[in-house]
Amino acid sequence: MDVVGFGALNIDIICKVDFNDFSFIEKGSERKIRKGELSFLKNTIEKKAKFVVKSGGGSAANTIYALSKMGFCCGFVGKVGKDKEGDFILKELEEAKVDISEIKREGKTGICFILVDERGERSVLVLPGVNDTLTPDEVNLDYIKEAKILHATSFVGDTSYITQKNAILKSENILSFDPGEPHASRGWEELSPIIKKTYFFFSTEKEIKLLTGKNFEEGCTRLRDWGAKVVICKMGDKGSFLKSEKGEIFIPARKVKSIDTTGAGDVYAAGFLAGFLRGLSLKNCGLVATCAAAMSVTGYGREKYPDKDFLEYTIQNLSNENGS
Repeated sequence: MDVVGFGALNIDIICKVDFNDFSFIEKGSERKIRKGELSFLKNTIEKKAKFVVKSGGGSAANTIYALSKMGFCCGFVGKVGKDKEGDFILKELEEAKVDISEIKREGKTGICFILVDERGERSVLVLPGVNDTLTPDEVNLDYIKEAKILHATSFVGDTSYITQKNAILKSENILSFDPGEPHASRGWEELSPIIKKTYFFFSTEKEIKLLTGKNFEEGCTRLRDWGAKVVICKMGDKGSFLKSEKGEIFIPARKVKSIDTTGAGDVYAAGFLAGFLRGLSLKNCGLVATCAAAMSVTGYGREKYPDKDFLEYTIQNLSNENGS
């Protein structure tokens, strides 16, 4: 097994909106749906939004889906409901050849309402469902240990977070960690045992600020000091910044017409890990990641995720550019 993903599994309901009609939502935010808000949200979406597509989602799931499409052997640890939404998620992962044998089922599947404006900017509202109920007895540690890399991303609920944290601390894999806003908001003291074990730390400027109180450059340095080997700051259309023991690398973004930025950072992580598994330098890992993310934003949901042909073409181009 090349990579096992560990995180939330959701149905993404992607809708096109004008954020002026959704003033109760912070543009660019990602949060749990508040008590009593669901009915009002659904009503507003019905009246003011345009449904675009339903897609499988979840940060780690997006990364694993993309890695599997690029030809790597991948599996997943998580939970979906015993409902049609759960059936949909599992079928989509199976079609991408992801091993789903360690995905548990009960209750109702998690749902994300993803609101996207005409520029591709988005906000995410989460109804966690069974994502908040994963317990230690539902996680097969031997399965996780079989993988070269464990890629872990956030849960919004405490039960699953604690389960995940304990599993990570018992694991022996190369750890790839993308905390997202839910985990970053927990703060350094809570996340420090995970960060100390992290090889690849993927985050955004906002999340680094939440976690360290510093801008991305100082924050990346602090995260390195705290134990993360390679810190990657994903900055959307501004590019990405890599910090490791070998120094700093800035990689500019590729200019494309963005339709939907949902999952772009997850696909970036997939491209980066794909490059690492293929033995590329950190800079070239970042270049593959940048190309993969740029491709993903040209469609909705997982419509434009990279595949084997993309990976081979991109690596060959890098080889040609480097004169090898």
